[in-house]
Amino acid sequence: MGKQKVLKTFLVSALTCSLGIGLATTAHAQSVETEYDLIELNRDKNQNLIIDSSFENGRQQWKTTGQGTFTDYPECAATGLWCGLLPANTNNACVYQVIQVKPNTEYVAKAKILLASSEASAFFNVKTPDVSTLINNAEVVVTCTPEQAWQYQDIELTFNTGNYSEIAICAMKWTDNTSDAIYRGQVYVDDVSVVEKNPSPAQQYDIVWADDFNGHELDTTQWGYELGCVRGVEQEHYVNDKENVYLENGKLVLKATDRPVEDQYINPRGNRKVIYNSGSVRTHGKKEFLYGRIEMKAKLPKGQGVFPAFWTLGSDFTLDGIINGAQGHGWPSCGEVDIMELIGDGSDGSARNRTVYQTLHYSSVEGGSADNGKYAGNGTSYTIPSGNFNDDYHIFGLNWTKGKMEWYVDDQIVRTVDYSDDQAAVDALDKPQYIQFNLAMGGAWPGEVGTNLAGTTYDVDYVYYGQTDQQKADAAEYYANAPKLNGTQNITMQQGDIPDLLANVSASEGYHVDYSIDDDSFFDNDAGNSSVHLVINSDANKDKLATLDPGEYTLYYTAIPNDLTVSPRKYTRETVKLTVQERTFPTDFTLTGVYGETLSTIGLPENWTWEQPNTILNQYQNQFKVNY
Repeated sequence: MGKQKVLKTFLVSALTCSLGIGLATTAHAQSVETEYDLIELNRDKNQNLIIDSSFENGRQQWKTTGQGTFTDYPECAATGLWCGLLPANTNNACVYQVIQVKPNTEYVAKAKILLASSEASAFFNVKTPDVSTLINNAEVVVTCTPEQAWQYQDIELTFNTGNYSEIAICAMKWTDNTSDAIYRGQVYVDDVSVVEKNPSPAQQYDIVWADDFNGHELDTTQWGYELGCVRGVEQEHYVNDKENVYLENGKLVLKATDRPVEDQYINPRGNRKVIYNSGSVRTHGKKEFLYGRIEMKAKLPKGQGVFPAFWTLGSDFTLDGIINGAQGHGWPSCGEVDIMELIGDGSDGSARNRTVYQTLHYSSVEGGSADNGKYAGNGTSYTIPSGNFNDDYHIFGLNWTKGKMEWYVDDQIVRTVDYSDDQAAVDALDKPQYIQFNLAMGGAWPGEVGTNLAGTTYDVDYVYYGQTDQQKADAAEYYANAPKLNGTQNITMQQGDIPDLLANVSASEGYHVDYSIDDDSFFDNDAGNSSVHLVINSDANKDKLATLDPGEYTLYYTAIPNDLTVSPRKYTRETVKLTVQERTFPTDFTLTGVYGETLSTIGLPENWTWEQPNTILNQYQNQFKVNY
């Protein structure tokens, strides 16, 4: 038989490009519609700046010097059971609380003070936070007559804060003598309060962004997933499974479920086993926040080692290595604000199940890896008097103004930090942040998690973001001087190509653009210690684009300062999608070969090769594999 020709045609799809979605703006022209309003904070003229004023709520806010302490002697407490104690036979004893105040403002401080004898005396005063220096001579000397001994006196002190934004309210005894009446006397302190004498009127807030979670699915234009085992020695694996993150009855539910035994593994940062699947969602790259009230309503979980959190991180955070470290700030220099954290235990009604924490994290040096800023770490706590935070829904929020933050639970302000006197804090915190909700299970702080907590949920009713006119103006001032990205959009490419991802993308003068790409859409919920990977860390390594498998990737564009010695370093980031389409053979290319010869004799289009070029052509085979 004579040699015959063989023809084979392959198909190829065209290269396309879709438009990107830009970041939402920081404020709208008018308030958005919501189911509820922001809660009205307790800001009337009687608002007490002292936390745990009657010493009944754990006394974590109170500090002591010398022999100062606390007692639960019931005969000597004006309210409840506990009170402060300046013991007899001491010449140096003080109980005090450091609070944030407005400079050059008048306040009224009050306390109930009991002297155990007519010879005893004490000082009620206002001092610098280290209690070393009296402020503006603000001090009352407390004495009593024999008839007043063992009776509480109502002590009042009006003072001006001068240039101070942080002060200490003190009840103290001090003498150089070790045998006089002051030394011998015993003093009890209760019901301490500090209120602004002429408070400013309540501020009006416009709700400019909200999610009431009333849809059928999580709005992925606003929220993305954190995936894998990310932090510490926690025992959960974050997944994007609808069993662990879903909307139900107008609530966002983050749920812990047992991880299949075959997919459990030892946490790579410790020796605890990851035994649960759970959920973590965040607005990184989709919605950011700068100044205003960030408020959520939620029912928190309870149980041994449950660790729910509501927090923010700097929008320039490099996501624990998912973004090139040169394209933003790592932790903690990115800044972190823990609006609410709870560490549960197995005892119903225990302090851990009814206590939430409020904390800041940042470095004293830009780019530093130590959590050692002036106000970093050592957060405060707030405890409800009975029950658990799991019994009902509560409101947790942050009121954030330039240089200052206030945390609140329900309508009570539970912590205030004026960080305007710490430049490192200003650099780390006065910049855009993104929101995150997560249900961790176990960790270094909460300890090992219980093994019977499958089905535990963290239920979020809503999250709102409101701003005053001043907060809007301060945010606008920041953005006016922040770098801007132009031309970012979603990109579609063909497998094997190396497109110029910086074409038509630019940044403000003094900045350049680079990018990172991760493979979060390839994440496997059921594959042991699966994780998200940084697959391309810079345009300098764009050749790796040709190696990407077909599928969808997350592309992070960042505007980076040209001069990295300038502080603070400002970055702007936007997130788009990179879609890699599977490459097919050109439709307009015809292959012609001769039986008896090898495939290598047939020419292919540019960049295509035969997988087995030495195959002999015959009349019984007309399908052959090619590689690009």
